Amino acid sequence: MERSKRTVTAAILFLVIFHQIGLVGLHLEESRALFQMLTPLNLLLSVGVLGLFHRQWTSNFGIYAFAVFWAGYLVELVGVKTGVIFGVYQYGGTLGPKVADVPPMIGINWLMLAYSSGILAQGLSSNLWLRTTLGAVFMVFLDILIEPVAMKLDFWTWQGGSIPLQNYFAWFVISWAMQYGFHSLHQEKSNPVAVPLYVVLLLFFGAFWVIGL
Repeated sequence: MERSKRTVTAAILFLVIFHQIGLVGLHLEESRALFQMLTPLNLLLSVGVLGLFHRQWTSNFGIYAFAVFWAGYLVELVGVKTGVIFGVYQYGGTLGPKVADVPPMIGINWLMLAYSSGILAQGLSSNLWLRTTLGAVFMVFLDILIEPVAMKLDFWTWQGGSIPLQNYFAWFVISWAMQYGFHSLHQEKSNPVAVPLYVVLLLFFGAFWVIGL
């Protein structure tokens, strides 16, 4: 048990330090291009750490994770091609290679946010509907922090340079559906690094609001 606690602490420290280094690297103009290129690695490592500490691997959970990844990618694909879901936007190069103008890494991002927000909501209520709604709110709140930073770092850009309210409404609806699936699995999902990762992401993107780019 003690070794397990040390391992959890080490994993959380890794996430904190890794994101601190990324924050500095992206803030400094001299190193920004390099750290933008490393953004997919950041996402993969973060999701990898979550996966290592997920304690209830079942076929239903595997199906859920697979579905969220593909739902996240496909909704972005439709969004980019039509402009109907989120508004008119396009992806830059920071999230890595694209398939049909959408980087598959965005599916990983949806999964990471859905999972960490779901674990956080799970710890705050036992009611399915409240958990689902709280999880969706947590996801949208992160997106509010991410959006301005994402534009400056070439994750994606919005037509006219402004973020439409439609984006946040769509985010809430999609997030609510993902959270409903998460909390309908009829099993408690235990992961000691999920909530710390959510907090790290809040601080990471929130810091850019303070220090700028």
